[in-house]
Amino acid sequence: MATTKSFSLSAKQARHAGCVLALVLGCAVAHAADVYVSYAADGTPTFANHKNDASYVLLLKGPPVAAPRASATGRGQADLGKRRDALAPLIEQVAARYGLDPALVRAIAHVESSFNSRAVSPAGAAGVMQLMPATAQRYGTADRMDPAQNLDAGARYFRDLLTRYSGNLALALAAYNSGERNVERHSKNVPPFRETMLYVPEVLTRYESYRQVDRQAPQQ
Repeated sequence: MATTKSFSLSAKQARHAGCVLALVLGCAVAHAADVYVSYAADGTPTFANHKNDASYVLLLKGPPVAAPRASATGRGQADLGKRRDALAPLIEQVAARYGLDPALVRAIAHVESSFNSRAVSPAGAAGVMQLMPATAQRYGTADRMDPAQNLDAGARYFRDLLTRYSGNLALALAAYNSGERNVERHSKNVPPFRETMLYVPEVLTRYESYRQVDRQAPQQ
């Protein structure tokens, strides 16, 4: 049985994060979970992926998803794992180069492309970190399908976003997904776009998972 998890912040912290929804690490957004919110008397919001009690109201409805066949799921996970392992050295390198946690770069690559260097989105984003043509040009990427170039540009871009938003991970992720202009247009808050509101907590969920894996890995 699924366990309901929630996360709350003070009103001041909520304003700083821009969108506390981005910090619901227990919310299984990758599986299209609903997101509920409850407000304390002082306005402090608490988010959860289930209606814990009558005070919780639906904030974001996850679309229905048909359950995949177990065999297909297992094969897909195995392929994803192979791609992730193949890119691990490059991810470690770019993370060290730009002062990022490798688990964070891994999480972004996971959500963006499932570590597929040939992935192309309907909007034209390409490669492991799903670079748009303008972003690739901005960071001097000649071949977006080249994993080394793509990871380097994506990590450098995300590092610049973190700097721009004073280390606010939620805003940096929102800008990576929806563009800096949209974050600025919404007063430096996470834009209320469905895709972005699902993307931010999904990356954070993956990030937390990868951090736990790294903490449990034997030290060399």
